[in-house]
Amino acid sequence: MRTNGMAEQVDVVVVGAGQAGLAVSYYLRAFGVEHVVLERGRIGESWQSARWDSFTLVTPNWMTRLPGYRMAAGTGGDFPPRGDVVAMLERLAGGLPVRERTEVTSVAAGAQGYRVTTATGTIAARAVVVAGGGQRRPVIPRLADGLPAGVVQSDASRYRSPDALPAGAVLVVGSGQSGAQIADELALAGRDVLLATSRVPRVPRRYRGRDVHEWAVELGAYDQPAEAVSDPAEFTEPHPMLSGAHGGHTVSYQQLARDGVRLLGRLTGAEAGKLRFGPDLPGNVQYADARAAGFRRMVDEYVARTGIVAAEPDTDPAERPEPGLERSPESLDIRAERIATVVWCTGFGPDTGWLHVPVLMPGGAPAHSRGVTAFPGLYVAGYPWLSNRGSGLLYGAAADAARVAQHIAATEGGRVLAGASRSEIANRAIVEGADR
Repeated sequence: MRTNGMAEQVDVVVVGAGQAGLAVSYYLRAFGVEHVVLERGRIGESWQSARWDSFTLVTPNWMTRLPGYRMAAGTGGDFPPRGDVVAMLERLAGGLPVRERTEVTSVAAGAQGYRVTTATGTIAARAVVVAGGGQRRPVIPRLADGLPAGVVQSDASRYRSPDALPAGAVLVVGSGQSGAQIADELALAGRDVLLATSRVPRVPRRYRGRDVHEWAVELGAYDQPAEAVSDPAEFTEPHPMLSGAHGGHTVSYQQLARDGVRLLGRLTGAEAGKLRFGPDLPGNVQYADARAAGFRRMVDEYVARTGIVAAEPDTDPAERPEPGLERSPESLDIRAERIATVVWCTGFGPDTGWLHVPVLMPGGAPAHSRGVTAFPGLYVAGYPWLSNRGSGLLYGAAADAARVAQHIAATEGGRVLAGASRSEIANRAIVEGADR
């Protein structure tokens, strides 16, 4: 580590000490590359502060593929709780050059690399890896401003437990994995729950004797490369409704209704103490059913084609039909329904305002090709679909991290393509990334 004037000099700066940043650090250390990992909070901060108390992974333990990770015997099918994930990341960080509570406020390109500004000083670096901020900013619709001041508003990253919410009914907005699991937990705790649904796929937790992820991995679903995706909407499609709680179980609109959750269409408006909803609940239910049926059909065809041994086709009780989902109210009075809390489960976006390098696409994510940006020495790790469908999971983050670390180790200084300026290359990458 070298110093030069006011700026500390480090060869590589990794921003973020989550699974991706720590994996990049692990491999950089293996390659003998001088580096430092800067973390705004604690190791695995998002796992520590942006998950509810009872949170568990929806992927089984055997799918956790991080360097140095070892499963205890007999735990491969378990769904690790939040605390176990944090402990795993803390073990991975052992011996790595991590600086906790060092928030990066700016990364800017210089003539010979990058100037990384933190609350405690400035670092001059040859290369920077953006391994944080990919899904940190809650996306809250503008209509939230129309809710009465007395209604408590939260989001999936701030929700902790049923007991932590004020008395009264809870409206959960969004039925992706977080929204469905939170609504499920609130209902089982005896809370009065309303769920504003959305167009989300569903899969059974287990089918033909195996966990859904066993089938998905065997079918190669998580190895699908980003460049092979023909429909850009696939990059932003919500993960299927699913839960790892209580040993893992199927989450369906039908079972949520049986458990007392009042299902509604998409929330479309909030003003003057009234809530408005779309008429799309039946369509959302049908879409989830169709996607579950499609998954089963894909497995059945695979079993028939390969001749592998599998249990007979089966159904999950959670998915049996439930009457009354053919229609839903399109207007509700907040006071009459005693709605005291709204939990926004409407997704997360990039929080990259600190990245002052012209590689950001309109949504805030950096444009890149398999983690390599148009700016020499600027890399991305840990983002969804970085190289394939599994990139954003504990299953695929390490492989991407190893590739990024290899690229850094093999490159001595940045080289700009002949005949093009840095800004021209960056603009080209942004356009290509948006088209992807």
